Amino acid sequence: MAIQEIGLDIDLSMGTFINTVYRDQKLRLTEQGLDVEGNVIYASSGSWESNPILIRDKFASFKGVASKMNSSAGSEYQIYWSTSDDGFQWTAYEQVQEQPAVPKAQAKYAKVKIEITAGQQESTFYIDNFMEKGKYSNPYIESDSGVLSLKTKYSLKMDQKAVTSTGMVFEQKVERAKFKKIDQIRVEKG
Repeated sequence: MAIQEIGLDIDLSMGTFINTVYRDQKLRLTEQGLDVEGNVIYASSGSWESNPILIRDKFASFKGVASKMNSSAGSEYQIYWSTSDDGFQWTAYEQVQEQPAVPKAQAKYAKVKIEITAGQQESTFYIDNFMEKGKYSNPYIESDSGVLSLKTKYSLKMDQKAVTSTGMVFEQKVERAKFKKIDQIRVEKG
């Protein structure tokens, strides 16, 4: 019996997708968002598993599986395959390698599984851009200017103590522990 190489086109648009999507004729990891520079952040890993492929009508037995794929820079992939006589009980997945695999007995069905791992890169992203006014309502923090910062100026409500012909006298007690933190006292007419 002669050994012949047979190519099977596998439809990547159908199957089981986990953190992957088929778009623009390519199997890709799903997009999770954008970083500060507008670069896409992908899922760290994902997989795709084909629907069962009927192979009995195509050839009687096969020796191995080889793949032909293009990979994006920074990402890695592994291809696995499994066979079944009835379409319900499957052999354990074997990794497709450059070396010919151990010959497989005649089977009626085959499945292919592709696992993709994204390359790691550093990305900068904002947790909060502090654009929502009044989001942080705290007497010690302000964010209304688009920047989160500590308040450095405080207006105290003074207690009126006396009224004289030339003005009013107000009073505010300051604890000794906080006295060193006072930088200046400004009195405004009002």
